[in-house]
Amino acid sequence: MTERPDTLLTLVVPAALEETVADLLLDATDIAVGFTTSLASGHGATLELRRGNERVRGRGKRVKFEIALSSSSLAGLREHLCAELPDAKLYFWTTELRSCGVLP
Repeated sequence: MTERPDTLLTLVVPAALEETVADLLLDATDIAVGFTTSLASGHGATLELRRGNERVRGRGKRVKFEIALSSSSLAGLREHLCAELPDAKLYFWTTELRSCGVLP
């Protein structure tokens, strides 16, 4: 990635896919040079609760990935993830970044 990051891509992934998605992102160094993960819980009527304890609790274990990248890289990363995980139904959103960098 040579362009300055101007977009934050957030992916919400079922916990079972955390390592797979992390590996796919680590393999796409030309698009995403790094990312942050955090634990999350998914809620909502359209959420697929797969495990018995998720159905009882009414929420699903998820991992949130945050990736700072250039907006011109979004389509390529999305295609990469969709090709490798065609049935994953990953939820995502993007946010414009006003600034991004490393503090000295």
